[in-house]
Amino acid sequence: MRSHKQSITVTDAHQVVVRLPSDFPPGEAEVIVLSKAPLSKPSEDLLTWLEQWALSLPEAPHVPLDAMGRDSIYR
Repeated sequence: MRSHKQSITVTDAHQVVVRLPSDFPPGEAEVIVLSKAPLSKPSEDLLTWLEQWALSLPEAPHVPLDAMGRDSIYR
């Protein structure tokens, strides 16, 4: 496996152009683009969805500690 790291500029059209060195082998490759920009504020749609999702979760069961027979663990 061979890797190549290069700084690029993403255009306003959200496109990139990458020129690889001539000795880079042809064939299938994997491209991962990591932004250096800070994370933006989550959209209101995402926040609304997360709130609705959290409300759809069942409540956690309440089990009193006395109900857990821990004494058998220590024998």
